[in-house]
Amino acid sequence: MKAFALSLLAAGAVSAQPVPPLVLHYAQSPPLQYADTRGVLTGHAANPAIAALKAAGIPFVVRQTPAKQQLLLMQDAGQEPACMLGWLQTPERERIGKFSEVVYEDKRPFALTWSGNPAMHDEEPLKDTLSDKQLRVVVNKGVSYGVTIDRGLLRYKTPTISSAADTQQLLDMLRRHSIDYFFITEEELEEAVKASGYPASHYKRIYFSDLYKGYERRLWCGRSVPDETFKRLNAAIVRLRK
Repeated sequence: MKAFALSLLAAGAVSAQPVPPLVLHYAQSPPLQYADTRGVLTGHAANPAIAALKAAGIPFVVRQTPAKQQLLLMQDAGQEPACMLGWLQTPERERIGKFSEVVYEDKRPFALTWSGNPAMHDEEPLKDTLSDKQLRVVVNKGVSYGVTIDRGLLRYKTPTISSAADTQQLLDMLRRHSIDYFFITEEELEEAVKASGYPASHYKRIYFSDLYKGYERRLWCGRSVPDETFKRLNAAIVRLRK
């Protein structure tokens, strides 16, 4: 009887152990998600995600992690409970994690080219650009541009230049006319042009007549995040969005 009582006490002690906080990983990408001058995470995608975690009563810690490292973490089945902030949902990513409700929807996507590029025309169908084998387009390794663009790149066998260059480097490549275009969001471009020191008139936005919906930013969570926690998070996101 005494041994049984001790085993119950031990079990109680184990169950009383605090649950580790959820780790919220983010990559510095203003204005969507970035650390401000005080080192506090903020941004269009970050703020609603943080508000939902707090509203759901989910303890969490914030950790700045490069996007490439986040991809590696998601492939680690034994990782601590964690969610990656601001990712786009794709079938490949769904195989190794689960996606939350939308925390932020970008403005209308577009391709950016250099001002005066005679080979690119605004408001044409996306396929006209993707099927043009003469145009030089850069795509970042491991990056999704949304299901429509991702599938279009494959469907039309678009010749792409795979790169790990950041936005500033891509802007430099456009100014030198060494590439024709790359895909970017309005939110990202605004901050990048400010940081570049060059006027926005150096570049031209190419919108597509059949592409209006912006990218949907979500939390990409590992399988180690309990289903109950994940349901509470989603319920809070939906509740706060109303």
